[in-house]
Formats: sequence, structure tokens, C-alpha cells
Amino acid sequence: MEKRLSRSEAVRQILDGIVREVISGGAVAYMADKVRRFDDGVRIPMRSWSLCNQMIAFFQGTRDARTFNAWKEVGRHPKKGSHAFQIVAPIFKTEKDEATDEEKRVLSGFTLINEFRIEDTEGAELPYQTRMRELRIDELPLIDVAEKLGIKVRADLCGSAEGSFSPAEKIIRMNCADKQVFLHELSHGIIAEIKRKEKVRLDYGFEEICAELSSAFLGSLYGVDVDLQNTKAYIHGWAGKSHVAWKVIEAVDWTEKVYRFIEEIREKPQRQKEKNEMNIFTARNAAKSAKTNVLPFRTEDFKDRSQIYNPKIGKWVKRDSKTGLFTSVKGDGKPFSRVKIEETAFGEVAKRLPDDLPPAA
Repeated sequence: MEKRLSRSEAVRQILDGIVREVISGGAVAYMADKVRRFDDGVRIPMRSWSLCNQMIAFFQGTRDARTFNAWKEVGRHPKKGSHAFQIVAPIFKTEKDEATDEEKRVLSGFTLINEFRIEDTEGAELPYQTRMRELRIDELPLIDVAEKLGIKVRADLCGSAEGSFSPAEKIIRMNCADKQVFLHELSHGIIAEIKRKEKVRLDYGFEEICAELSSAFLGSLYGVDVDLQNTKAYIHGWAGKSHVAWKVIEAVDWTEKVYRFIEEIREKPQRQKEKNEMNIFTARNAAKSAKTNVLPFRTEDFKDRSQIYNPKIGKWVKRDSKTGLFTSVKGDGKPFSRVKIEETAFGEVAKRLPDDLPPAA
């Protein structure tokens, strides 16, 4: 009979297997068509703009901007009340070279062109918009962890990347519906939290290795279809001139930190719930004790004592029921607590007296 592994042993076995696969020899070619991006095969004009104009569009908060006529060609048009932003475009003119007698294009100046964001248009749905609906955010693994960290997830275009994470905005942008890509970006988000708490910094390339190793490990742990060939190629690509094995072994420590962070953040609500329930239970018991009895145990009535009301002095007198002798007088005119009242004519009258009756002189 095979020995049943504990959870910690199973976790370590999964991580060890991934590490051995990544540092082993063999092909490390990245399969570019393994993950289909939303914008694959879709022409987006602004990607041919100058870097300056692309930055203008970026600050406008869009990944796709076109002129009025360009939107009209794909069946869309600006919404009523929307405004365009402007980019700078060069103006060329054709001149004849006197030396060679050939025509050539010469820059003669610049002009401004009005562009509309896709967010400010309506009409026919573009192919990449259709593909974006394939992303089921609520079905992503560990989406509850992202929500607890305040990280938002949305479908977006990320250029040549399948996804991205913005620490400043706390947003994961997905350019595909691949779950391992999401785990990679979520790992970036968790690593950012760990770095903030521990006040450390990581080299950009090394952090990419940590995030990819974490995504492969978390995917294997939580039942996601993981492509270790692409993981291996990705890590080899970011290792640079460093030895891959040493980089991966160093990244294992951060992968374990990511895993412990996830386990802690998932258990924390349960621990807080138990703590709140215990506080409520303690408060209720304290209130009950304050009402009934200040002692930590319940006291019983005195069985060998009785009391009788003396109308001459207007006070209650305690009697020993075995000897018949009076033992003490209560000075405030009220009966003793937990002491039986003798059934006498005066006793019946005394029961009906108000509690605030002043004692006799």
C-alpha cells in the first residue's frame, strides 16, 4: 500500500517536479501560437504610429484610436457628445532632384489629426471585442485572492503581451483567456505585496522568472492545464547570461512565499470569523453574569434560615430554622435575598409593602 502524502509533502513534490523539468535539458522553443491573443490577426492602425503618438493615445487611456473615416470603414461611429484627441502627423511633398532628375519625398511640415478612442464609439463589434467575451473572470483560478488584494481583472489589449499587471492601478489586463497567464499576472501582484511588506526590490528579469515558476506551480496545484514547455522557454528567455538552474533554485524561495501568502489570505477570514464569534460569546456571558450573579459559580438558597417581618421596628429579622433563634436584623427595611419568608399574617402584609418604604425610627 502506498503511503498517503500530507498536503505539505504533496506541495513540495509538485514544486520539485516542475523545477526538475525546467532545469533539465531538451528543447526550449517558445510556442507562440499556444496562447491566442484577443488581437491576433487584427489590424490596429495606431500600432504603426510613432512612439510619441502612441504615448499620447496611452495617456488618453485607449489601445485603439482611429479617425472618423477609419471607424466608418469598420462599421463604427463616434458616440453623440464624444470628443476627439489630436496626434501629430508629418506632411510630405514630392520634389524633383535636379542632379539625378528623380522624384523624392521631402518632409515639408506637420499637421494635427483628430482621433477617436474605441471607448467613445459604437456600432459593429470588432473581432477582438468578440474574443474578449471568452474571458470568464469569475471562473479564473484564485480569483478570490485577487479580489481580497483589491486587484481588478479586465479584458484588454496589451500589444504583443498576453497579459500585464499594473502595481500602481492594481489592475490585471488580460489579452487572452488562458488561465496560466492569469496566474502569472496574479503572481506579480502577490510578489508586489510581499516586496512592499518586506521592503525589498527584485531585478525585473528575475521577477519574471519568479512569476512564471509560481504560475506553473499554482496551476499544477489547482488543476489548471499547465504548458511546462512554454514555462521552460519563458524562464530560459529571462535568465539571460545567468545559469538557468541557479536562477530557478533562487526563484523557488519566492514561489514558496507566494504559496504561503495565498494560504494565509484564504485562511484569514475563517480565523477572523472564529475570533468574532468568540468575542460575541464572551460578551454575552459577561452580560449574563453581571445581571444574575457576580460570583463565578451559582449560589443556592439558604435552607436552614427563614425570615420574618417585625412591624414594630419595620425591619426583617433572620431566624435559624433549627434552633428558632433570631440571628440578625436587616437595617434597610428590605427582605434578605435567597432566605425563605415565614408564612405569617405579618409576613403576607410585608410582602405587599413597597421596596422604598423607609425603616422605622
